[in-house]
Amino acid sequence: MFLSGIFLETLEKKSSIIVEKAKFFIIRALSYFSFLLIPIWAPKTLNLKPYELCLLMGFYVVFMAAQWFLLGKEIDHRFKIYFRVNSSIDRILYRVFLGMFSCVLIFNLIALLPVKWIYNSFWIMWIFQGLFYSWPTRGKIIHESVSSNLAEFRFLDSFEKTLFFLILIIFVVSIPQIPILYNYEALKLFFDPYEKFSTQFWNFLTVNYFPFKRYSILLKYAWLMHFYVFGVGTFLLFFYAIMRFFVSRRLSMLAVFVVVSSWSFLKINETQLGTALSAGYCITWVWSLVWVAKSSTYRAGLFLGLLTYWGTILNYTYTYLGIIQIILIYLFYLDDKTPWFRRQLIKYASFGLGLALINYFFLVDYNEIHHVEYLRPINDFFLLLKRKSFFSLSYIGVILYSFKVTSSRFKFLKNIGLPVLNLRQVGAAILILICFGLLIENSILTGMTGLWILTLFSILPIEILFQGISRLRNRRNFYYLVYIIIALLDSHFEGRIKTFVQLFK
Repeated sequence: MFLSGIFLETLEKKSSIIVEKAKFFIIRALSYFSFLLIPIWAPKTLNLKPYELCLLMGFYVVFMAAQWFLLGKEIDHRFKIYFRVNSSIDRILYRVFLGMFSCVLIFNLIALLPVKWIYNSFWIMWIFQGLFYSWPTRGKIIHESVSSNLAEFRFLDSFEKTLFFLILIIFVVSIPQIPILYNYEALKLFFDPYEKFSTQFWNFLTVNYFPFKRYSILLKYAWLMHFYVFGVGTFLLFFYAIMRFFVSRRLSMLAVFVVVSSWSFLKINETQLGTALSAGYCITWVWSLVWVAKSSTYRAGLFLGLLTYWGTILNYTYTYLGIIQIILIYLFYLDDKTPWFRRQLIKYASFGLGLALINYFFLVDYNEIHHVEYLRPINDFFLLLKRKSFFSLSYIGVILYSFKVTSSRFKFLKNIGLPVLNLRQVGAAILILICFGLLIENSILTGMTGLWILTLFSILPIEILFQGISRLRNRRNFYYLVYIIIALLDSHFEGRIKTFVQLFK
């Protein structure tokens, strides 16, 4: 009787796991291949309205980002990369970009093939990856839900939920106007008028959306949504991740809301949408400086090296930033680690750093006359201040920041729980970016880089205020609501709606 009971219990567990595996496979395979079919039936939808094409391509861009996340997760598993994070958004962003960097390398190899084999390789790669991630061979994957990666937003209070939806609404209605272009080369010039992006970047983007290349209207919408949904979207997420090093989740969301509600946010995306990726690289550069120091693993060097390679193909001058970043981390940001730990980090970073240096020597033009306009970044900076009254708080924020990081003896600052080490790390990174922008590459300061820097210093006084009234919950909610309204008042929401309505015509 005892043995039969054990046998029945084992049989029951085996049958239940089979059912669970089957359920996992069906759900994952159907969801994956339903998105993968978009390139097949999209050519039959050329007569759709602009908003429908934007929606379709927006879903496809998110789907591709999800595949990069899964690829980055698999790379972590194969290389046994285990790291600490400050928030769940750190893990998502790290894996998405690690997977994307790997796809950049793979797609550039595929781009060397004849056109027919590029098309075949595209489908072989994604079908194989879909089957691989849909096949339930590991119990860890079976018991892992999508929500486990979004722990940051599972416990939002009513104010935070309201603000989250406001951010989504403003982000959607701030989509820039659709360019009246259809030629492949003309689209490249539209997104990169100064021709800073290298051939490797365009190879990656072309192969990633290769099924749409024969249909110019689909390719236009695919690239537009890639630059906006992925480029601008990840820029905002990285800014949120940086703010989480200093302030609470509530104020980090408020900081993102201040950026998207700025009128400059819309104007920059309408005239310089291509710079979203460059601004995204700069903010990723700052985030990775702090994240690597907190990750407690030397294998994070793999991401650092590939990030340097990514910056090189966006603009060859960013190679200098990558080298400076690795030197800073080795000498200063890991001063609590052993020399062996730091050498191992450089070892893992050497692969991407080697690719970056090879690209640099092929891309650099020694005969180029480099014009530096010192006043242009400064003028753009003051224009950002003029367009958003909320940024007037940044003056106070800079003063408070200076007192805090210099160990001032003011009593009220000693009781403020701001992480001084993180403040110094990000402050040093911002100072390097400003010097780099003024002396080498002005464009780094003329896009959305100024927006997030101003917002960061504008939020610091609010954080100090909120810590001072931490016991008065009702008053904190009232002040929080007041700052939301202040940020919303000069957002020119009606102007965004007017542009957005054009998509329905």
